[in-house]
Amino acid sequence: MKNVKFVGLIVLIVFMLSISTGFAADTKEFKFGQILAMTGSGSWYGMTMERGTSIAIEEINAAGGVNGYRFSYVVEDHKSGLTTPAQNAFRKMTSIDKVPAILSSFSAPTLSIMAMAKQKKIIVFNGGASSPKLINIPYLHNTRMLGNEIAPFTLKYLWDQGYRTMATIYANQTAPISLNEAGKKYWEQLGGKVVSEQMHETGATDFTSEASIIKSKNPDIIFCPSTGLDVGYVIKAVRKMGINAPICGTEHSGDMEKVTGGASEGYLFASEFFDINSDDPWTKSFVTAFKKKFNEDPDFYAANYYELTYILKDLVSRVVAKGGDPYDGSQLENAIWDDPRFKSIYGGYIRFKKDGTCEKPVVLFEIRDGKPMIIKKRSE
Repeated sequence: MKNVKFVGLIVLIVFMLSISTGFAADTKEFKFGQILAMTGSGSWYGMTMERGTSIAIEEINAAGGVNGYRFSYVVEDHKSGLTTPAQNAFRKMTSIDKVPAILSSFSAPTLSIMAMAKQKKIIVFNGGASSPKLINIPYLHNTRMLGNEIAPFTLKYLWDQGYRTMATIYANQTAPISLNEAGKKYWEQLGGKVVSEQMHETGATDFTSEASIIKSKNPDIIFCPSTGLDVGYVIKAVRKMGINAPICGTEHSGDMEKVTGGASEGYLFASEFFDINSDDPWTKSFVTAFKKKFNEDPDFYAANYYELTYILKDLVSRVVAKGGDPYDGSQLENAIWDDPRFKSIYGGYIRFKKDGTCEKPVVLFEIRDGKPMIIKKRSE
């Protein structure tokens, strides 16, 4: 009799837990991976990207999951752009965690895992990296506009202001190297001249020597397609050297002003435009949830990874609705093309293209009073 009562108690506990968590006892788990910059000079990016994902996960599971699946994720660190940690993370996630999908970031880490992703049929989404090399790669989909699509917008703006000579300084990483080439090529196509090119190591903090060389070349503008705090330290050194030429790039991290102080005033960069004041109901809901949880406005990186989590939700739903297995990455990949349009947190829809790119609204920002301010939209 005691055994019967004990078993009954266990059943009751399991039942109550299933009710309290909002899931039935037979609910399955859908786990995906994230390979982000959780440490190093670009750790701010990893922090804000994971914040976006975490809110989406909470919302999805609070609504009962997806077709009998509860969502979860595991995060691994590529240490701000290193390929070996990224590859190790991929192997761990796919062999131990058994994930069929990965949200990646930074160009070099993403590129370094794609051969394995193709072989194992793991679908990979990038919402943060911007290298022009992230195109026409099987199983890779970018929900961020790539740098060769946004850098010319900034450079043309400066060209139209009458500037004609440019110095470049960029990190020894895949994205900055390719973006430097793209920026240089575009500037020369406009008729401009590149008077200096300098490569630096990622994570450097002293750019006195580089700033001295730039000063000797007396360029009209400085193009710095580096990432994270690297950009901040470049700006700090250039301004300390007394160089007043406009500085532009392709990135701005939310912690950059901690390094530059007021020196970043006037820094220009183009990027996707996530309008936190949008009237779109879904956008408003996300902004409200983000502010409530983190006491600050979301940036477009957080928005991208929030949106990507919901895109995965839709893919899982499509696969399960057909009686398929969402742990088969090839089925998730094929489900994209059932309808390449997905609801976008930017408003309207995002459409995937066969070459792995997408289209989003882009604007030009200038740092004013320590904050990015819109000064031009690409359609203008």
